[in-house]
Amino acid sequence: MNIKKILFFKPGAIGDFLHSLPALHALKKRFPQAHITAVVSHGQEVLIQGTTIADRIALYDKTLFKEHLKHFLRFGLNLRREQYDLFVDMQASVRSFILRRLSGAELVLVYRKQRTVLPGERRLHAVDNFMATLAPLGINGTVERIELPVHPEAAEAVERFLAEQGISGGQPLIALNCSAGAARPARNWVPERFGSLADRLMSELGASVVFIGGTEDRELVAEITAAMHHRAVSAAGQLSLAQSAALLARCACLVSSDTGPLHIATSVQTPVVGLYGSTDALRTGPVGEGHIVLKKKLSCIPCEEKECPLGTRGCMTAVTVNEVFDAVRKVIRQP
Repeated sequence: MNIKKILFFKPGAIGDFLHSLPALHALKKRFPQAHITAVVSHGQEVLIQGTTIADRIALYDKTLFKEHLKHFLRFGLNLRREQYDLFVDMQASVRSFILRRLSGAELVLVYRKQRTVLPGERRLHAVDNFMATLAPLGINGTVERIELPVHPEAAEAVERFLAEQGISGGQPLIALNCSAGAARPARNWVPERFGSLADRLMSELGASVVFIGGTEDRELVAEITAAMHHRAVSAAGQLSLAQSAALLARCACLVSSDTGPLHIATSVQTPVVGLYGSTDALRTGPVGEGHIVLKKKLSCIPCEEKECPLGTRGCMTAVTVNEVFDAVRKVIRQP
């Protein structure tokens, strides 16, 4: 199989992109002499910059391409000029279909999401589902871990940030991610319980607690920390994506629902306590060992809805502070 130039197309959510990385690694291993271009969402390139996983990174600006068709078509025509031998489409969308056609690649592989599990089949985790796309190339196997490098500059910036906040290496550092985003409220745990959990982690385990999140989470984190009895640190909106990965690598544990930071944490080998309800932990649960998933046995889950169809978020409100606290204690191996 004479493949010299490969296009790996996976813009989209951070978690999805991270779940596709083992497939990208496998491609590089299978075709070590091939030139691989990875197309990723604007802003996510920092996650793989400085690595050998791809020879070139091309940025996909979804907002720009959606608003200006000419830019999207120009992007596709630029792909065609590269004369790729293989187009690996891990997005499988209408727009990626157009780009596949525009690229003129001789061989095309398209990701097929496992939506139903037939009798005799097993539920594939997303990482294995992405990997299965490469089966026609003789690439098979299951994925046991995702590996994401931590940039030294980002790690140094995080250490400076923590020092400014009075946090040293003397006590376990635990990160809390209190929001899955406004677009996916069904995944959110009860905000007040994050504050209660943080207080207990600090008073009973002697831990330092840092709340993470984006700029849009600052107000929520401020409300939570203001109601606490102990002082927790807010990093919401203060760190870049690379620095957030470095911070999570520095932590002993992360508590989060099914969202990007959880998958970043597992990719830098930090144990997580995952709070799952509307999404299927068998498909998007934490990859690797040492993690704990908390989920309730309710007939309505996983619903895979962005908002709770019942309006109660019962799958998340049923998770207690005691359960999460005990899970964290087990993860960081404290008696």
